Amino acid sequence: MLLALVLNACNITKQLRDSQQLLYNGSTIKVEGETRNDVINPIGDNLKQKPNKRFIGITKLKMRMYYFGSKHGDSKIGVYMRDKYGELPVILDTAFIESSVKAMKGYLKSRGFYYPTINYDIKSRRQRATVQYSINTGHVYHIGSYQINCADKKLYDILIANEKDALVMRGNRLKQDVLLDEQKRIVTLLRNYGYYTFSPEFISFDVDTANNNWNVNVSLNVLNKGIFEVHKVHINKNVYINIEPNYDVNGFKNIDTIKAPSFYYMPNRFKLNYKVLEQNMFLTPGNVFNQEELTSTYNRLGDLSVFRYINITPKPYLQNDTQYIDYYLKLSPNVKYDYVIEPQAIYSDQNNTFTNQSSTGNYGVAGILQFNNRNTFANAELLKLTYRSSFEAQGKVNGSRWFNATEQSLTASLTFPRLLLFPKIDKNYRFVNTKSILTTSGIYELNTNFERRVFTSGIIYQLNKKYISFYITPFEVSYTRNTVNSDTLQSLINKDIYLFSMFSNNLILGGRFGFTYSNKAKSKSNKHVFLRWDVLELSGNTATALNKLFDRPFNETNTYNILGVNYSQFAKTALDFRYNIKQDENNATVFRIFAGVGIPYGNSPRFLPFERRFWVGGANSLRAWLPRSLGPGGYYEFGQIDFSGDVKLEFNAEFRFNMYNRWLEGAVFVDAGNVWMANKDDKRPLANFEFNRFAKELGIGSGFGTRLNFDIILVRLDFAIPLHDPSYNVGSRWVITNFDQDWLFNNINFNFGIGYPF
Repeated sequence: MLLALVLNACNITKQLRDSQQLLYNGSTIKVEGETRNDVINPIGDNLKQKPNKRFIGITKLKMRMYYFGSKHGDSKIGVYMRDKYGELPVILDTAFIESSVKAMKGYLKSRGFYYPTINYDIKSRRQRATVQYSINTGHVYHIGSYQINCADKKLYDILIANEKDALVMRGNRLKQDVLLDEQKRIVTLLRNYGYYTFSPEFISFDVDTANNNWNVNVSLNVLNKGIFEVHKVHINKNVYINIEPNYDVNGFKNIDTIKAPSFYYMPNRFKLNYKVLEQNMFLTPGNVFNQEELTSTYNRLGDLSVFRYINITPKPYLQNDTQYIDYYLKLSPNVKYDYVIEPQAIYSDQNNTFTNQSSTGNYGVAGILQFNNRNTFANAELLKLTYRSSFEAQGKVNGSRWFNATEQSLTASLTFPRLLLFPKIDKNYRFVNTKSILTTSGIYELNTNFERRVFTSGIIYQLNKKYISFYITPFEVSYTRNTVNSDTLQSLINKDIYLFSMFSNNLILGGRFGFTYSNKAKSKSNKHVFLRWDVLELSGNTATALNKLFDRPFNETNTYNILGVNYSQFAKTALDFRYNIKQDENNATVFRIFAGVGIPYGNSPRFLPFERRFWVGGANSLRAWLPRSLGPGGYYEFGQIDFSGDVKLEFNAEFRFNMYNRWLEGAVFVDAGNVWMANKDDKRPLANFEFNRFAKELGIGSGFGTRLNFDIILVRLDFAIPLHDPSYNVGSRWVITNFDQDWLFNNINFNFGIGYPF
């Protein structure tokens, strides 16, 4: 069928010759003058006619499908190919050319090029036409002078007092979107000063291009409300909150109105402490109207899990020559209880560190049961109970791959919509929300080699702004208990102090803080960044200080313990930075840098606990290696089990492109990185990090992938091969020099993932 589609091209051009029509083959754009990348790259978006789509090297495949289906009439295959996958041929239309020229001139004017010239030429061959546009942008205009015209002195004083935040500045290039942004800024500014009825219609700009020096005079005009009427400040007066009942209230009269300090509260028998609303309300009677406070009230109430619908209606009115605003809030309660049952099929390429490695991957089944209780104690708390049960086949045991591993976990979390013990911070409307989360969990893991039990509890504070989120965990305790069931593994542990540290019972007593930043939501360009920095995690310092304060003796290993268990003492930091460049709607390039360092000291001077170590490899890391199969550094030993480290560096670059109709995507990528030990060990040469050596010990891999993008989920298949392998001797690390068919077959690594790797 594919051959038939290709050969069908002659039928297409023949029909076009008979009709004297030209098949539109696309456009080329040549730009001259004072060009800039931010002008050239998007100018093609103004073309009003698009050619037929291409797919995997076959020109205009969808158009060919249309003609192929048309040849078969109303048959099943004809209708299927013509109507479902086909696309009518795009015929050149000069009306679209003229509208494209007009749109490009309008676009250039919005970017400061007021007098561009645009010519076009139609090139045709074999009934196929290409439009060639020649653009001379001319000179770009800059802002020579900027003045504010405002008859109302109060408004004028506010604008001058906040002039440092102005977006229109002398010397900058004249851009229409900057003028619009300045208009929005002024409207928001004045509404935050109490001018509730102020809107964009009261702001205009005059642009004078009469000068011959390519500079323009820009005037900002702030208009009064009327010829003899100035804008007035509005004062918050009354706030009425009504909880809409979710049951039949015919004939029911509300008699339970509560007079709270700053509002009237009608719960309608809905059990919610009014103090929760007080904590998340910023509409204070007697205060001047503030747009940010109104928006923050929306956000805070919307973030509470107890409401599914929120409506705030401000009603301004005049009383005794003063403008007041009353607020009417209608809140619809959410369902109190719900649960989620989620069956899962498990497949991963992850090597379990403690089992026999397998190139065929691990598979299994799992199920998650989650129960939610909203408004648990009538203070908008959210209680989540999550139970997960999984059974997995890991490696081969006695020739069998039947389920030989299980993991059972139970997690409970209680989220408070406020910062416990810090009420003043809660009332800062610049935070989108604040939360306190009490969490505890238990995990039981069993396979043929070991049993593992982990118990964790802690408290987390979250402070979220629009683009940045902070987290603080002042206290967290994690206890791990391991039991080895394999004589073979036990013999390895007895010989290897690193394995011994991995399987020893361990206690972590510490805390951490960090933040996440993303400008994707506010970035108007095709570039945005994501940054997560786990600034600092500390463990064991308080316990050691108390042991020293009370002069407690060391145990037989010359360390302190609590209830017979050694606790870890370390400091750790990790940074994940991502930079996304979107070339156009079909192509994007993403870069990622990850750097992390953990330093053990004090009560555990040689090792980080296994849960806090770094590793590389797998579907979201170095895709040419299986998880936990590279490192540390240039060290490698046959039969090695532990590949973790205290230091990690990783660099990734990926070019993503659309292959077909948005749902089929492709990618090519290169990954580099490794882990190292923080301390030097003569038994593990080249495993520690050194500045003069680390670049030569980076594992480098490359590959390609396909992605099925179904909007709600993205399924990813990546294939990668190693290029530089630091586990080899120094002169043999560029393993790509061994490339041939057999080498490729033995070294290609397949990765399956959900979502983008970064």
